[in-house]
Amino acid sequence: MSRLSVCVFVLLCAFAAKAAAQSAPNVRATYHIYNPAQNNWDLYRVSAYCSTWDGNQPLEWRQRYGWTAFCGPVGPRGRDSCGRCLRVTNTATGTQATVRIVDQCSNGGLDLDEGVFRQLDTNGQAAAQTASNVRATYHYYYPEQNGWDLYKVSAYCSTWKGNQPIEWRRKYGWTAFCGPVGPRGRDSCGRCLRVTNTATGTQATVRIIDQCSNGGLDLDDGVFRQLDTNGQGYARGHLIVNYEFVNC
Repeated sequence: MSRLSVCVFVLLCAFAAKAAAQSAPNVRATYHIYNPAQNNWDLYRVSAYCSTWDGNQPLEWRQRYGWTAFCGPVGPRGRDSCGRCLRVTNTATGTQATVRIVDQCSNGGLDLDEGVFRQLDTNGQAAAQTASNVRATYHYYYPEQNGWDLYKVSAYCSTWKGNQPIEWRRKYGWTAFCGPVGPRGRDSCGRCLRVTNTATGTQATVRIIDQCSNGGLDLDDGVFRQLDTNGQGYARGHLIVNYEFVNC
């Protein structure tokens, strides 16, 4: 997973009387987009590993704390970690949050829900993701003609985002993403980028709905035209852009 990280100190919350405190310093924490509120705090819906055992917990239990995947160097693993809580401290700022383990990961630390990650990243040093002088080509999605239907255009992200409301699907122009900086695969789906044509300074905000293989972006033709105000992009078949991940 190509995400930036914070270092954290984790303390396994000893809610059970006999539970032993377990802690680990300087642990890598990345982020994952669970969108728990949008998914009604449904562990089955987000395919969380712990849904097998905790999916039927009451809603109050599932929404009480932010979510995280866990594969840290200290503490129980697998089923035994499910439902346990962690107090997480950003070592750079001292900001803390309590999270519940709902999933597994493979980064050797934590994979926090993005909302928790942003809560901890008070100085913005971990979440900032930008890239300069990236190649951007174009692709004919014809989103309007296709009813903004991700399934109809065979977009990679339709597996996870195809049922989003039409207002969500048409709010921003579309792009495929395979840039040098930022999350890949499923974790990039639905994220937004502010894209700047380096030749003209023209900007557009786009939503990632697909994958590509050019090492940068493959913009919907309509977005490409919006950015290519001097026509040089079409002349050479691509733009050189900067991009930055933004909230959307």
